Amino acid sequence: IINVNDCSYNVICESTEMDEMKQYKIKALEEKHILSTILFLGENGVTSKTTLYENVSKNPRMPDKLCELEKVGLLNVRSGYPTSIELTSKGKAVYEFLREIEDIV
Repeated sequence: IINVNDCSYNVICESTEMDEMKQYKIKALEEKHILSTILFLGENGVTSKTTLYENVSKNPRMPDKLCELEKVGLLNVRSGYPTSIELTSKGKAVYEFLREIEDIV
């Protein structure tokens, strides 16, 4: 029997939650057009949603994908007209890793 107040139990729960969050973040990167979106934003900086769609994809799920990237902390979407999108510092770091991968491949 595990005591719910046992510190080791709490550590296991926190560790499991952290693992699930890491898996969620990785799954977000596996979606179609995600890497292209990060690369486009990294190369072009702040851009409008329309420009992003014209250059990456007009897939009807793109708003959902942008929302996922925002949830995992890789980009900011600023409402207004036009809606602007930019990489966060984490997003820029991922962009740099993707560029390194491109150089290796």
